[in-house]
Amino acid sequence: MEAQEVKDIVKLIASEESGVAVTSRAEQRSSGLSLGLLRWFLAAAAAMVVYQTMVPPVVGLANQSDFRRVIGKFGYGPEEPILVSAIAMKYVPDATYRVPTWEQFSSEEFFVRAALAVNRVLSKDGKLDIRVMGFVHDVAFLAALAWLLRATRRWVMAWPAIVFIATDAAYVAYLNSFYTEPASLIFILLLIAESIAICSNGLTTAGLTRWIAWSVLLVLAKPINAPLGVLLGLFALRLSPRSWIARSGAAAIACVSVFMIATTPREIKAASAYNLVFLSVLPESRMPAADAASLGLPAGSEDYSRIGAWAPGSPLDDLKARGVIGGKVTVWTVVRFYLSRPARMWRHIAENLRVAMLARPDLGNFGRSAGYPPMAQSKAFSLWSDFHRLVLVRVSRAAFFALIAAVIVLCCRSRHSLAQDFTLLLAASCLCAFLAASFGDAWDTVRHMFLFNVLLDASAITGVMAGGYGIVRVFGLRHPSRDARTISVNYFRLN
Repeated sequence: MEAQEVKDIVKLIASEESGVAVTSRAEQRSSGLSLGLLRWFLAAAAAMVVYQTMVPPVVGLANQSDFRRVIGKFGYGPEEPILVSAIAMKYVPDATYRVPTWEQFSSEEFFVRAALAVNRVLSKDGKLDIRVMGFVHDVAFLAALAWLLRATRRWVMAWPAIVFIATDAAYVAYLNSFYTEPASLIFILLLIAESIAICSNGLTTAGLTRWIAWSVLLVLAKPINAPLGVLLGLFALRLSPRSWIARSGAAAIACVSVFMIATTPREIKAASAYNLVFLSVLPESRMPAADAASLGLPAGSEDYSRIGAWAPGSPLDDLKARGVIGGKVTVWTVVRFYLSRPARMWRHIAENLRVAMLARPDLGNFGRSAGYPPMAQSKAFSLWSDFHRLVLVRVSRAAFFALIAAVIVLCCRSRHSLAQDFTLLLAASCLCAFLAASFGDAWDTVRHMFLFNVLLDASAITGVMAGGYGIVRVFGLRHPSRDARTISVNYFRLN
């Protein structure tokens, strides 16, 4: 190598080091700017959440008897027995509100226990204000949102959409309630954030351990989340196939999935099977009597079509006593019925797609003392849920097939990056949540589609981000200093 070439290389390396220094300073300024923006966005999110859940008239979600399964276990019941039309603001010690045959462990109990501990400090009369539950949920929700914003700091342009969607009344209303959906919301946000952090910064032992923990807690939130355990367990092995932590984590996720299905109360299983038959199979059938007979139901059962498990005149108790519901007919029986009849299965899917993207169940949002009419719902911070109702519902079939297409395309790629596999997991989980809600029960379908809508919104944001990244790559928009480093290093290696 001649002396002049050596001088050229020295100059190139010197300019490279200068470029690295400039880039380092630029990255520091960018990091500082992102941190400042994160604080502003998180403050805005906190303001919107607190305004809805703490400032009178507070927004919550009315009870549909499911509160018994959560707060009833701890010996509390509503001070005034309000159902569906309005929220109860106070809960008092009431042992009679508990129904042991309906109870099942849920990760939501961690938040309830925390709320009861806070209430022992704040309450003077022993009553539990629903806002104490809301406060605990708010803190956990905002912490999960902060972690998500931090994980997506390379895509700051997505932050307005994330905050706008996450603080919509469709999601925030659940925070002032004793449903198990808040646990699903908090842990899916943490799981998505951890997945993005792993894709962006690489896999670490701590990151993998947290990812597994969030997966386990998500599955433990409610039985309808259990089918996701299959996908999450496989993805844990994808993250680190040879790691004992990944293998143990995959086993743990599988175990809690089985646990949630196995420990679902018999009363709930029987009601779910009944509702699937009498609210889905028979109403959707062109030959109800023949379908009832094929399922092993007694003659004349088709006359009870469209009568829910707890509706007046329901034959549920009689059918259970005769060993039909819960014996001959279970949820798995109905699932096999649909699997053996693809046309009927699609008809059922199409019926559920009509309501799947209605993000807000038909339940009251305000207390009776707020002065609103029964069943009134909050109109503040509801633009995104209105978009679901007015737009997404009309294109629900197209969105469904788009998810299927995304899964097929990503599966058919010869080479997979971790980010692509995460996108595949997100789309597949969205489909799994929809199918679990569609074929797991036929009662209160909109609320059971809660996790599906969260994952659908996350998939939409991910799709937009991926599209933006694709445009950047197609048009070759790269940082000049990064190109200079690449050129100099390649030149040095080749010579």
